[in-house]
Amino acid sequence: MFFAAQSLHRRLSIAIGTLAILVGVLGALGTFLVVRSLAAEFNTTLRDAAAHVQTGAPHRAAAQERDDSEAADNFVVQIWSADDGDVPGRTSNARVALPRAQSGFSTIDYDGESWDVFALAAGDEYIQVAESRSMRNRNALRVAFWSLLPVLALLPLLALTIAVTVRVSLRPLERIGRRAAKVDLHDLKPLEVGQAPLELRPFVESINRMIERLSVLVNAERMFIADAAHELRSPISAMQLQIDNLRNAPPDQYPERFEELRRGIVRTGALVSQLLGLARAEIGSAQRVLAEVPLAQVVTDVLADLLPLADARRVDLGVTRLDDATVRATETDMRVLVRNLVDNAIRYSHEGANVDVSVRREDKGVVIEVTDNGPGIAEADLPRVFDRFFRAGGQRANQQANPSANPRTAHDSHGSGLGLAIAQAVAQSYRGRVTLANRRDGQSGIVARIEMPRQSGERT
Repeated sequence: MFFAAQSLHRRLSIAIGTLAILVGVLGALGTFLVVRSLAAEFNTTLRDAAAHVQTGAPHRAAAQERDDSEAADNFVVQIWSADDGDVPGRTSNARVALPRAQSGFSTIDYDGESWDVFALAAGDEYIQVAESRSMRNRNALRVAFWSLLPVLALLPLLALTIAVTVRVSLRPLERIGRRAAKVDLHDLKPLEVGQAPLELRPFVESINRMIERLSVLVNAERMFIADAAHELRSPISAMQLQIDNLRNAPPDQYPERFEELRRGIVRTGALVSQLLGLARAEIGSAQRVLAEVPLAQVVTDVLADLLPLADARRVDLGVTRLDDATVRATETDMRVLVRNLVDNAIRYSHEGANVDVSVRREDKGVVIEVTDNGPGIAEADLPRVFDRFFRAGGQRANQQANPSANPRTAHDSHGSGLGLAIAQAVAQSYRGRVTLANRRDGQSGIVARIEMPRQSGERT
């Protein structure tokens, strides 16, 4: 049955095509019956006309048989012999005295009526056959009416059948719509593709891909909230303990206790600030105005801001190359992106290390590299360095055993494990990316690489 077809196009085509064939067959049948009726009437008229012409007077028997003189009054056969004048010697209807017309087809107006005439010469005789225009028009209307009658009779059935066909054909779409309406953060199951019509499957598959992306984002946000709550719980608990210790401490220990509390508040504030920065980087803002940002100036300003930190850690901070390159973005985002990577390199490099920054303009965009000669990152941990709150357990243990190693993925006194995640989110929002790799030139250390399209356009 056509309702079982998987294609809406096939269902509708079969249903409407079947109705069209049915209407056409009934219309043809009606036309055939009308034409056959007219042929019977025409045969009777020909018989009467032949009888009239043969006798030269009205054929009474035929008229009584038909009990209808209207046909004879609308069809006339006239014959002129060689010695006849204007009046034909023989006629099928003496009541209609049509004038003699020219040979061939012509139209004659007689007694307020138009007649279609055909005349020809046959030896010594001139034959003229005429039919009234009104009779022809009535016959045409009869044919048209009987041809249209089946169509008119089937119009309600046609409308009902089309309505039922469309409703049944679109029922899978209604089911999909009801299922899609139930999709929320607690029910992110994909829609059934196999039950959808062929024409709708690309649309359903696109919805499923959107649901899949939404599921990934929701799960990531749930993990983020759980990790953030876990990260905030420790400093808040520490501050509560410090407040209790301060309340019970002797007055001479107040300065020390206050300093511990201040450091805890600073750490908590830094963590909250980075959490907000990550949220802004991932969500973005449609109201931010993009402009051509000179990266050389951004790098210079960031290095100037971080120079005191580098001096405090005895890290040699410098620039190896600064091309005149720009990207279409916001200056704030570019500062956050560059600062997080440079700050990360400074904090996790050993004393006396070098951190070098370069800006290169390439054909497809701009590349910013931050290179250090610190301890590097374990190859097993590289795929996860951009995860939120990621800690490499093995390297952290090494740090506890040898604090001078300062592994990059461990948290220092102000670390939160969000710097690289924020940098990656900012870069991806401009269709760029951040990569980290261990150096391959025989030295230990990390090469952090930022790749940005020159015309990044609107934020994604």
